[in-house]
Amino acid sequence: MTRQCWFCGSETTAMRHDRVVGLHRDVQSNPTWYLGIRTKWQSDSVRVPRCERCHHGHIVEQSMMALSVAAPIAYAAGGQLDTLLGILPSASGGRVNASIWAVVACLPTLMWLATRQAWLPWNRLAPRRLRHARRHPAVQQLREDGWHYRPGPFPYWRNAKDPVPERLSGPSARPRRILGRITGLLGLASCVVTVVLYFRDSELAALFLVLALGLFFLSSKIDPEM
Repeated sequence: MTRQCWFCGSETTAMRHDRVVGLHRDVQSNPTWYLGIRTKWQSDSVRVPRCERCHHGHIVEQSMMALSVAAPIAYAAGGQLDTLLGILPSASGGRVNASIWAVVACLPTLMWLATRQAWLPWNRLAPRRLRHARRHPAVQQLREDGWHYRPGPFPYWRNAKDPVPERLSGPSARPRRILGRITGLLGLASCVVTVVLYFRDSELAALFLVLALGLFFLSSKIDPEM
């Protein structure tokens, strides 16, 4: 069955690239006999058509967002921020180098903004952001009926179920989702370590860079939502 991608308008047939938008309503929180809180709610989800190009483009956007957070952390962890602010004593050349690395640390943020706004002339990027899925007519119809964004109230945000049973979802996919996200977090941590080791002129920086790329690749293969 040929469908139209909601993000770019091209035709697509593969359903594995679709974006699943979760919604919830009628949240009820009641105390339990063991002094806890039991929360109940209704949940629903909408499958938004998405082509392979937009799916990969959204992965690139999310990766750039993660790097835009990791780069300043690595910059501060490497001691360059203390040098720039004059907390650590250094020569004038040290502050110049710290200023240069501050610009480098800000580059991932600029790249993320450019990717998010579709300013880059790369045809592999999605022309519309991932949040554009919330403007889908089926999602807006549920919103008018009193449904709220997210599959559930905080902290139950990331448990959206796929409305199509043929796709791997639900309890059987939960271990894969958890393992895939843990692998992605380890890859992000490896990126931070890579930058820190690079600042310290360590030969292990290249090793951690290869490790980060391998972990991101494994995460994309393990997590069924990727």
